[in-house]
Amino acid sequence: MVSATLSLMPTSSRRPAPPSIKAAGPIKLHPRGDFVEWLAATGSTLAVTTYNSGKLVLLSASGGELVASYWSFPRPMGLAVAGNRLALASRDHFWEFQLSPRNESPDAIGALQIVPSVVHSTGRLDAHDVAFDRRGVLFANTRFNCVARPSERVHFKRVWRPSLMQATPPTLAVDCCHLNGIGVRAGRLEMATAFCEQAEPAAWRAVDRFQSGVLIDVLHDRVAARGLSLPHSPRWHAGRWWLCDSGRGAIATFDSQREVCEPVVELPGFTRGLTFAGNRAVVGLSRIRKRHILDAPPVRERWPRLRSGVSLVDPARGVETGSLEFVRGGREVFEVAFLPQVAAATFLEPTAS
Repeated sequence: MVSATLSLMPTSSRRPAPPSIKAAGPIKLHPRGDFVEWLAATGSTLAVTTYNSGKLVLLSASGGELVASYWSFPRPMGLAVAGNRLALASRDHFWEFQLSPRNESPDAIGALQIVPSVVHSTGRLDAHDVAFDRRGVLFANTRFNCVARPSERVHFKRVWRPSLMQATPPTLAVDCCHLNGIGVRAGRLEMATAFCEQAEPAAWRAVDRFQSGVLIDVLHDRVAARGLSLPHSPRWHAGRWWLCDSGRGAIATFDSQREVCEPVVELPGFTRGLTFAGNRAVVGLSRIRKRHILDAPPVRERWPRLRSGVSLVDPARGVETGSLEFVRGGREVFEVAFLPQVAAATFLEPTAS
């Protein structure tokens, strides 16, 4: 894959400064099943982005009791963790953080502070999914229909663009196919999801997006599976690809022999954001509003009431074992990420220079 540099603004001096990292208002939470027990057993922290309410939620339960903190970011979406690195895509900026010990106190073992290391000004790229590969961090640059890297000199460096977009100029800043999800395996970008395979501006809004979604094989630059409903979050786990068939409220796996995606479990919400930890799949759920562009009749017609929050699924049995419902304060979840062996975490604002 060849990288290309694309600048959206003539000079970096005109880029907006990153916002301060501040505490956000709380979300009313309702745990069910084994969610708190599972999180406590992992001794780790779960991070969740709720992009429409502008919150990054940090959840832990090291003492057997659920603890949550809420942090304000403008439209936070993609989130990824690799070792002591954390990356986050927000409305106009791409954030890279370091996880470091909060202090030297023995009582703070596993308690980390999240320190901003680099903040890239990207402009309105509509950045979605985020992932780490061997060279660094990637994100789905949905407005430019490609996968890109953040850059200190320009807004982004294009890494890959699907051939289905070849008839459209790469400089066109219009979302065509809604390329939103990226999947990395063994440090290499291998899969992507999009709402359609048309290259016209805003094509994904015009087609039957409830069954036009595709899983794209990046290595061979071909559509690997069709017939998905607003798909997101391709993830490699246990020897196969998993993803959210979001409009159907499902988690699905990809059968490479038959070139189809098969549902493993169907849940009462728009599924988006997926990770695996502690013998569980963790998936974000959203209550998509009626008449919203992402309204999903397939899942809405199946369930009398949709939930937002986090669902805990046993992937071997295909059943939900627990959940954390966002009762009030966060209708739409974009991403979930697991911070292993981090008993608690908090943000440290950068010192003004």
